[in-house]
Amino acid sequence: MFDNLEKDYCRYSNREGNLSRYIYKAISHDGFRAIMLYRLGVCFKQRNMNFLAGMCQRLMHHISHCWISVSAEIGSGFLIAHVGAIGIGGGARIGKNCDVRRNCSIGGNFSKVDEDGRSKPWIGDNVSIGVNAVITGPVRVGSNSIIGANSVVNRDVPENVIVFGVPAKIIRERWNPDLKRGP
Repeated sequence: MFDNLEKDYCRYSNREGNLSRYIYKAISHDGFRAIMLYRLGVCFKQRNMNFLAGMCQRLMHHISHCWISVSAEIGSGFLIAHVGAIGIGGGARIGKNCDVRRNCSIGGNFSKVDEDGRSKPWIGDNVSIGVNAVITGPVRVGSNSIIGANSVVNRDVPENVIVFGVPAKIIRERWNPDLKRGP
């Protein structure tokens, strides 16, 4: 838990932290508070303390105005840039160093199941999700992608692209410093 929390904290502060810094950041920043309660809830759930895990979820909902299920798998370095009306359902997988903004919904479309029986999204590493974006169903979002504001993702997104629209479509590839440009 503390290893993931350390990497989450570094995304907010660009320096190492300790328990007192975590608590101070949780008091002063709604996004980090939600992440800290999520990590604590996951810790309780792993130890079969389901009542305390549920209390962390409810406390997060009331004091941070977002809902992140402790059944979701979120990698380290998670950043909530703007808190408010964020919903991440149980079973969703989010990779390392991802960031989410206000009014995002990440969850299942229960009438839609893939061949593996999955109904929730899998999001790769280093993905940025814009304001009001919706990612629903058994879709995979590739690493290093950007989901534009107000987009609805209901199909797979490849790596290193920017998607936008309803439904989300690829508008361009992300700039890759390894690719040579020009003649």
